Amino acid sequence: MMKLAYALAGVAALAGTAAAQTAETVQSVTIDDLESFVTDAGHKVLAFGETTENSLRAETPNGVTYYMEGTACEAGACRGIIMSSRFQADDTVTLEKVNQANLERAAVSVWRLEDSVGVSRYVILDGGMTKANIATNLENFLAIVPGVVNFFFAE
Repeated sequence: MMKLAYALAGVAALAGTAAAQTAETVQSVTIDDLESFVTDAGHKVLAFGETTENSLRAETPNGVTYYMEGTACEAGACRGIIMSSRFQADDTVTLEKVNQANLERAAVSVWRLEDSVGVSRYVILDGGMTKANIATNLENFLAIVPGVVNFFFAE
């Protein structure tokens, strides 16, 4: 009886693995792929190539402006994606507050560079990732950005 239970468990595990492998995975993205993630999310592409040739600037329906950049690129195929949003920093954006924001939000990096404060999330495509997972990473990133803005600029 135990052997039968183990055999059934093994078959179920293999079936689950096979089902998981049927979802299309990507190991690199192009600028066209990045554009598709933006438009599929219902966002508007505002510009291409402002930061690198494999980048775009986009805006959500509620006004959050963000960048998607392909990284570790070779011949237009990029093995990483960085999502970022930047805001004008004032004197209230101290390094101590940046550190606190990082400690409270492990899913993103919060940084200060000259007169701006930014939020970013880096996705590595090594080994492959489904397009749905990349879209979820974008959704999660954009869900965190307003909280970071409020942390620094809410009165």
